[in-house]
Amino acid sequence: MRRSRAIIIGVLALLLFASCGQRYQAKQLVKDFVKEHATEEIDISSFSDLDSTKVISDSLLQEMRQRAEKDTFFKDVKLGSIPLSTTLLYIRMRYQLPGDTLEQSRTFYFDKDLTGIVAFK
Repeated sequence: MRRSRAIIIGVLALLLFASCGQRYQAKQLVKDFVKEHATEEIDISSFSDLDSTKVISDSLLQEMRQRAEKDTFFKDVKLGSIPLSTTLLYIRMRYQLPGDTLEQSRTFYFDKDLTGIVAFK
């Protein structure tokens, strides 16, 4: 009985640490993207938890990618290739422009292996 409890606790702890690692990786991808492509500096206030979605269709993904090319906040945007999987991971970044009190947000979408940002809005 004790041994099975220890195994269950160990597995849960392992899952918790794995998800924290993915969230950290996603945050780093977004921070690097913002640092490289933002047209002005921003103050990042927070990130949401990393989550997954299956409701982003191919056409919606294409639309977000086309809008990304015209986005004036980011320049020279290079996005990752469109994943074959229907599942995307996403994280929301909350930020403020310097001297502004209004908090804004952007949502970034990743392939399931977190190899790069495939779209944002």
